Amino acid sequence: MTGTVAGVPASDSKGAQLVLGLSLGTAAALAWGYLIAVSSAEMGSGSVLAMPMSTAWTLGQALLMVVMWAVMMTAMMLPSAAPMVAAYARAVRSSTDGRAGSVAMFVLGYLAIWGLFAVAATGVQWFLHDRAIVTGMGVLADPRLAGVALVVAGAYELTPTKATMLGTCRAPMGFLATHWRDGAFGAFRMGADHGRSCVACCWALMLLLFAFGVMNLLWVLVIAGVVALEKLTHSVVVPRLVGAGLVASGIVVFLLPATM
Repeated sequence: MTGTVAGVPASDSKGAQLVLGLSLGTAAALAWGYLIAVSSAEMGSGSVLAMPMSTAWTLGQALLMVVMWAVMMTAMMLPSAAPMVAAYARAVRSSTDGRAGSVAMFVLGYLAIWGLFAVAATGVQWFLHDRAIVTGMGVLADPRLAGVALVVAGAYELTPTKATMLGTCRAPMGFLATHWRDGAFGAFRMGADHGRSCVACCWALMLLLFAFGVMNLLWVLVIAGVVALEKLTHSVVVPRLVGAGLVASGIVVFLLPATM
């Protein structure tokens, strides 16, 4: 006789967890695949995937950048959101109002907030690009500004706001208990609520993309790894070490810009 997990047969629960894990993993892998394709397109000329390099962007190029930022946020953030999504999936399966598609709506709500972030990030990049503050590859042209970005990102890591938002991301059951809404639209709103917490937690780390290069995939991977490490551990030391390291690095870069 099989056991149960929150009112759901254990065998069914394990099967659902496997499907969910494969689905999230596939989505993240496709996002990373797109980023690799875009990065490779930069090596060629005339590719429709290539980032805009002209001195003035067109609306079409800006829309391409929105897509690139949105996919990049999916690649970076979806893996570290997996524990929250899995907790929601278990809860909704045991809920009397559990409905097919609720988990998908939760993920959609989460990614919708990061999609809005992608629009804002594109706007910032467009503004900076038109004023030659960033290069065509999305890197701050003045290394001293990169130093400032490092210091700002590091200082935010040490703030109470960061600690609060990170705590929300680390406590799936607490989040679900305080934000629960029934139905498919409720699932979307819960996902959006979690997305807002993640943006509030991680926006400063995304500044580093302008310091290292928006399409520098090595640093995109490193930043994604830092985000995952902060979310998936419960140590208060991790964000403090990250913050202190970023501030120190930023000061060095600002004072010795040739190091960049």
